[in-house]
Amino acid sequence: MKQFKLIVGLLLLGLMASGSALGATGIATDPMRSVFTARQLGMGGVAVGFAHDASGIFTNPSGLVGLNFPQLVATSRKLTLDETQYILSGWAWPTDYGAFGLGYVGQSTAGSIPTKLDPATGRIIQDPSQEASSYLNSVLTVSYAKNVRAPFNLNLDLGGNLKFYNQTLAGSAADRGTGMAIDVSASYKPLSWVKVGALAQNFLGATIKWAGSEDRLGGFYKIGGAFNIWGATGEAYIPHSQSLQAGVDVDLPSGVLASSGAPNLHLGAEYSPYKDTFLRTGWDSNGLSLGIGMVNGGFRFDYAYATRGDLPGDNPHYFTLSYVGERVLTISKKLKNKLAYLKFVSPKNRFITDKDVITLSAEAWALRRTDKTRTWTVTAISDTKEVSEIFEYEPLAQVTLNSRPFVSGTFEAVESLGGGRNIFRLYGQVSGETLTASAELKVLRIVPFDDVPMSFWAADPIYLNAVLGIVNGYPDNTFKPEKGITRAELVTLLVKSLGTPQATLDGIGTDEVFSDVKYTHWAHKHITHGNSLRYVTGYPDGTFKPNKVLTRAEGITILARYAGLTEEANVAGAPFPDLTPGFWANKYIVPAKQAGLLNYLSGKEFEFKKEFTRAEACEILIQVRHIKDKIDAYWDTGLISAGQ
Repeated sequence: MKQFKLIVGLLLLGLMASGSALGATGIATDPMRSVFTARQLGMGGVAVGFAHDASGIFTNPSGLVGLNFPQLVATSRKLTLDETQYILSGWAWPTDYGAFGLGYVGQSTAGSIPTKLDPATGRIIQDPSQEASSYLNSVLTVSYAKNVRAPFNLNLDLGGNLKFYNQTLAGSAADRGTGMAIDVSASYKPLSWVKVGALAQNFLGATIKWAGSEDRLGGFYKIGGAFNIWGATGEAYIPHSQSLQAGVDVDLPSGVLASSGAPNLHLGAEYSPYKDTFLRTGWDSNGLSLGIGMVNGGFRFDYAYATRGDLPGDNPHYFTLSYVGERVLTISKKLKNKLAYLKFVSPKNRFITDKDVITLSAEAWALRRTDKTRTWTVTAISDTKEVSEIFEYEPLAQVTLNSRPFVSGTFEAVESLGGGRNIFRLYGQVSGETLTASAELKVLRIVPFDDVPMSFWAADPIYLNAVLGIVNGYPDNTFKPEKGITRAELVTLLVKSLGTPQATLDGIGTDEVFSDVKYTHWAHKHITHGNSLRYVTGYPDGTFKPNKVLTRAEGITILARYAGLTEEANVAGAPFPDLTPGFWANKYIVPAKQAGLLNYLSGKEFEFKKEFTRAEACEILIQVRHIKDKIDAYWDTGLISAGQ
């Protein structure tokens, strides 16, 4: 596929260039036919594939697509006796709508002494009867370039020049000629390390009109390529810390130039041993050329030694100064303050375990709070700043765990646990500061039930309720978590959780509210008090059925009332997939689910006929607001009640 794109790209550019056969066939001199900067001259005039800076205005305007910054370029040379001068200057800038360029090229001869043929000797001598003359040949060009998607999915850069010519004669034969012309060009990268291009000068022909005559301008087709042999990974054929580029151009004269001139081949190379230093050499029909270049602060200086056989007495020294742009990143930091960063990594706070030893992992650092400023400077163009707050770590001056010294950083400690709540306090002091900070970890060591391992899904809720005295195990040290809970057991559990004073229960006396709950029944007082609070009610026949095991629907109904949740009067749909609309307990299940009491059933069916277990009762209880408050109070104070 890569080879196909390369072939298609070369064919496309070749066809574009050959299409310029419509070019002009006149004899006037076009100063754009051999316009080069010192960089390109140092590489033997290789230009079409290396037009990725402002010089592309003159050699291949499609190369302007790759600009990242506005750029300037200026080149000068002087010829024999300082009579003839050559000036090139250009300005290019990228936009969201494409790249634009403005350029000027001028070749001038001033103070030329007129001559004549001496009939007597046949020699050329000065003609004092004629006024000294001067000549100016210049062109002003406006460029535009843009990337487009071409057929075969070719990613092409296209560009063009609109040129305005001005040729002036001053002296005894004063006259002025003007004209316009168009150049078109294209560039394409078939491979990441190869770029090819083509330029058709004076694509539609051009005429210089004088006061009493006109001249037609010839044109050129230029085809070339640049090859990145060494360089950055992904951009060069061979990844290398240094860079080496080579290029080739072919100039094909058109019109009258085609009949009087031959094609010209340009070969060149540019080697960069260091980031901002370039050594160049090249060859064309004029011979060998040499050049150097240096970049600093967004500015590039280029020098070339290049002889021109078609200009006798030409001074071969070329100098170019360019602004190519450079984005420089500088980073500065400003300390805002220091903080102590203390954290227990593991276990989690409020951890419950049945072990008598625990391994703690903690971090203890000084945290530097700093404003980091990144400044991107484009020389002579703009400054862009980005300020962000960063945090950096450094050791603390002093670290203690429960008054024992530790080294700042990340550390582990093996600690013994006593029964009940254990507290671990980590302290740290910042160097050079009076500031101290602390972190706290609370761990609960419990005596486990034989049938409730710490891996059991409701282990934490069961042990928290047991510590608070809300639930009890059996004499054989079991809890029977999967055992269905009876109506008498649940109402007793709820009345206990309220912290109901014993005096209130004793005041109930021997009154019997339900026919099957005698005053001698072990749960008589709790059932009677629970009924008065409307947590539970009896059956129409006046019984309570204290030994009846609750279904899940019945148990959650009682707990929803206990939690003070408001019944849903109009339940739309069903709260669980296996419940039907209109199910009698939906008005309690919906608010219980919304309050987070039923998270343990998330993603499951409700199974309303299933026995409501002791583990489920504990799980739901710790989600109830006032039970949560009791748990928080215990973790904070270690007390189960104010009177303990």
